[in-house]
Amino acid sequence: MNPLSLALSFLTILPVRGQGRASHAEFVRSRAWYPVVGAAIGLFWAGLAWGLSRTGWPNGLRGVLLLALPLVLTGFLHFDGLLDSADALLCPRDPPRRLEILKDVHMGSFAFGAGSLWMLLTWQLLSMPSSPWIFLAIPALSRGILLLPIHLFPYARAVDASSFSGPGMSAAGWGLATLGTAPFVWFFPLEAAAILCCQLAVAFWASRRLGGGITGDIYGLLLCLSETSALAAHVLGRMP
Repeated sequence: MNPLSLALSFLTILPVRGQGRASHAEFVRSRAWYPVVGAAIGLFWAGLAWGLSRTGWPNGLRGVLLLALPLVLTGFLHFDGLLDSADALLCPRDPPRRLEILKDVHMGSFAFGAGSLWMLLTWQLLSMPSSPWIFLAIPALSRGILLLPIHLFPYARAVDASSFSGPGMSAAGWGLATLGTAPFVWFFPLEAAAILCCQLAVAFWASRRLGGGITGDIYGLLLCLSETSALAAHVLGRMP
């Protein structure tokens, strides 16, 4: 399967031709396109932000629509990771039990609490004045920088380790990912720094809570928290 198509079909609900089963090696190759997929999400997000800025709608309503669009475009994939991660990481249990909780499809009190607080904070930030260009940059930055914790931290579940073994991204793949991320770092260095610091700090904390590694749910958590951190850096940096 084409790596870009695979990345699109995995990270979004956008229709992609030729979908099918993919090997682990194909998934690894597709990661190089994550910043491009983020930019595609950002095009929709920035377009909506620009259109809403031309309306007289209340700021709160504009914030709701801006919050809803990326959630819908990603099929709530990353938000689901945030909810599952909250239940597992915040509970007073040992690492093996936390890994079991990550697999549980039911939501507990930590998921409801953390998810509600995240949505309220993100909605508030989205209701504040901002540049429409930031909505193009943030999804590309967060998915490009996410490649660092993906490759720096081992996968947590030993039972799934075989499916995550094997060669990592090639030099060409890292080059492509860097090209897809670097322009946004250049124009939005403060937001990029917020994403990088948030992702590495949360990944380190999560790996300690899970016994030395992270999982796919943690990737979703990293995207949600780091994008909100970037929004906070952007809107607070614009305040007089």
